[in-house]
Amino acid sequence: MDEAFGAGRAGGPVDRVLSMARLARDGTTVQPRLTLDAGALSSAIETGLDRFSFPAVDSRVVVDGKQIYATQAITGRFFDVPTAAATAYQQVSVLEAPSEIVIEAPVVRLAPRHGEIEASVAIAAANRMATDLAVTLGSDHWTFKAPTVRDWLHYAFRADGTAWPTVDQAAVSASLAKVAKAINVDAVSAIYLKSKSGQIVGVAPAKDGRQLDVAATSAAIVKVLEGRAAGTSGTPVPAVVTKLAPKLSTAEAATHGPVMSKLGTWKTWFPVSERNFFGANIWLPARIIDWTVLRPGQRFEWWSALGPVTPARGFGPGGFIAGDHTEPTGALGGGMCSSSTTLFNAALRAGLQMGARSNHRYYITRYPLGLDATVSKSAGGGGQTMSFTNDMKTSIVIRSFRYRASGKGWVRYEIWGIPDGRTVSIGKPVVTNLRKATTQTVPVSTLKHGVRNQTEFPSDGMNVSVTRVVRDRAGGIIHRDTYSSAYTLWNGRIEIGR
Repeated sequence: MDEAFGAGRAGGPVDRVLSMARLARDGTTVQPRLTLDAGALSSAIETGLDRFSFPAVDSRVVVDGKQIYATQAITGRFFDVPTAAATAYQQVSVLEAPSEIVIEAPVVRLAPRHGEIEASVAIAAANRMATDLAVTLGSDHWTFKAPTVRDWLHYAFRADGTAWPTVDQAAVSASLAKVAKAINVDAVSAIYLKSKSGQIVGVAPAKDGRQLDVAATSAAIVKVLEGRAAGTSGTPVPAVVTKLAPKLSTAEAATHGPVMSKLGTWKTWFPVSERNFFGANIWLPARIIDWTVLRPGQRFEWWSALGPVTPARGFGPGGFIAGDHTEPTGALGGGMCSSSTTLFNAALRAGLQMGARSNHRYYITRYPLGLDATVSKSAGGGGQTMSFTNDMKTSIVIRSFRYRASGKGWVRYEIWGIPDGRTVSIGKPVVTNLRKATTQTVPVSTLKHGVRNQTEFPSDGMNVSVTRVVRDRAGGIIHRDTYSSAYTLWNGRIEIGR
């Protein structure tokens, strides 16, 4: 908008710089003499116009939480002071000039360097970039959601002065921490498998490790996001992984023994409680049996391998089935069936020749249906055992591993040997004569009023059969075994204080 500026108002700045006089001397009238300070006039006009001037304001991109928007660009304005001053000087320098003169000060418009269209283009590019992004490794993938991707972005001015979204690669690298944790695997050196006497009977092969190349992966992510900004589709980003070599390779270790493979394995989780002497009656057998070597034709039998079950060796009282109810403690070594069942299933899956095996009186759900293997020993020498024989032409090694967490743990057995081409198939359990268990609530005076205690857990009665077939390399049958289990109906019992 053009602005009017009063340059000759009475009592104004012109009056202060203009001196007029009429002098009469000896009756003679002298013509007025006009004096005008052009510099003061220009300065006064400039000061007056300054308050109507303002600079241009660029549109800028604002990130406010999850919203991105462009601020309004504003065209600047200033006035041509020299032209306005020259016009004013010309008009006020005339003696007959009116008491007030109005002139139009020429306006100069100043366009912003960066307008809203430019900012909107940058925002559209950022919105194309800020969508879900996946990092993949084989069949695994990790997805970074759009808000996380948006946090990686900021805006910068390019060489041509335009704003554009850029990717903070350091922020991308920081976000890859969870991916690195999932991908990174330490290299495992080859392990010598030894007998109890220390003789090397074989070698467990080494395993390469892997490590996420964070710098290369984050650079690949940046490239994909920059492509999205330019309009290309955002494809998943393959993780860049480097291989870690073990300190002792399989080839180096094999100079001292044959290379073995894991032939069979099984793991059993269990609650750590007084029923298994807080895990000791399960883990101790595994520790004793660990590194047991069976030469061709040699038989493994639970009690012979385990040795004496005594408190001096670390065993303690555990649970057992006493007639029509379960005692939570009282039997020395009670609960070790989790260990015997686990080893039985590892040997079964290794395709070995299986021997003695007995099922529990009722089915316990943490064991594979129809393939539990309980062990027990009575004072008179009777009881139940578990056994198998190495019917391969080379030695095998039994390994065991133990783990404990808050309130629970597991035991795992592995059978290592030199593969001879045999394969194992285990059929699905066939269940017959099913009888559904119930749970009874019984009031008792041994508990405080309202206190509940579950002393028995329900287990359906049933007959179960499972068949295993072991074949040689040519498909011929080496073993065909059917394991039959008769599980008693076992009703649950909850005691509640009267």
